[in-house]
Amino acid sequence: MSAIDAIFFDVRDTLGTVDSPGHLVPFRPTTQMLLEAVKSLGVRMGAITNLPSGLSDAHGREMVTQAVLSQRPDGGHVTIGDFIARDDIITNHEAAADKPAAAIYEFAANKFKVPIGQCLFIGENFNECVGAKLAGMDSLIKPNPPGGEFMRALVGKLDASTNSSGRQFEAMLEHEHMLGERIFAVGGAIAASIGVLVDGKAPVQVPDRWTSPPNIAVPGELRRAMALFLHLIDHFADPVHLKAEEAMIEFAVGCGMSRKTGQWVFDQHDQARAYWKAIDVAWRRIQTGDDDDRFYALQDFKALADAFVVLFKAHAVRENNQLYPDAGAVFNDADDALVLNMIQHSGVPDISPYIGMVERAEALLGIKPE
Repeated sequence: MSAIDAIFFDVRDTLGTVDSPGHLVPFRPTTQMLLEAVKSLGVRMGAITNLPSGLSDAHGREMVTQAVLSQRPDGGHVTIGDFIARDDIITNHEAAADKPAAAIYEFAANKFKVPIGQCLFIGENFNECVGAKLAGMDSLIKPNPPGGEFMRALVGKLDASTNSSGRQFEAMLEHEHMLGERIFAVGGAIAASIGVLVDGKAPVQVPDRWTSPPNIAVPGELRRAMALFLHLIDHFADPVHLKAEEAMIEFAVGCGMSRKTGQWVFDQHDQARAYWKAIDVAWRRIQTGDDDDRFYALQDFKALADAFVVLFKAHAVRENNQLYPDAGAVFNDADDALVLNMIQHSGVPDISPYIGMVERAEALLGIKPE
């Protein structure tokens, strides 16, 4: 086997998650660990990525190079661009070929002026790795979701700051909060759309006569977005995210944090669960109730979604800046590794399907993520 002189990484689901068009959230801390390990070997690094037709080469390269891996002690950031140069990112637009076609791997090797047999492609997609092999480039499949390929107990802190403990668990939960913010936006947009349908249209009821409210037809795209929103709060927010946070807090109490420090989190989680249970009932009434009740069910859905969104927007900010640093302060490196492992075993191991659901709901509601 020839010596490897250049390593090309896939981007999406290999170095991180593309949580909205043109925005890459690196896997923390494993992406930085991987890039540092390869850099220490003295091998030149690049990336080979398929960009959608609406994303330019310049934007795609910026997305990769500016993706933040960690914070420096001086307040600056370590980015993927510190390891992979902008010009070393090969796109399908530039190569005039998409992975897994041989032409894009050949283009990358020629651009680096390295024989293709001395290049290695690393990615999570089996077909793309086979494509590299068939082109004459060696390849390795990287696990997705990531993490198991590194010994968590030996990682230690990422860079800490005044509002971050620098612990791995904090980076992972804050990553989930980024998805949560998009779920909040979906809930808010649904509430606003329902408001257009029902606000100011409730009939005046008198004690001795029933007056039917307007028979409201819920537009198909709004109805589908509502169904996705319900699935996200019932199957992601609670069993995946909230339960992981609660397990982390219980462990932090065992490591010396006061239970009182985290009690507000349990209380607000229970408040959210009460909202969600009530939203489930409102949704059932909207789908299967009679015409006279559907109007009021829509009003209830709107009010409950609004209340949840307002509470949890504030909830996430307080957790990021108060709870997580407080918990991280009582953890040592081994504790952090244990908590990270515990979080990754709460609910599903990969949140990518939920990202896809959020994208679908955003499209239905006309939301364009920043």
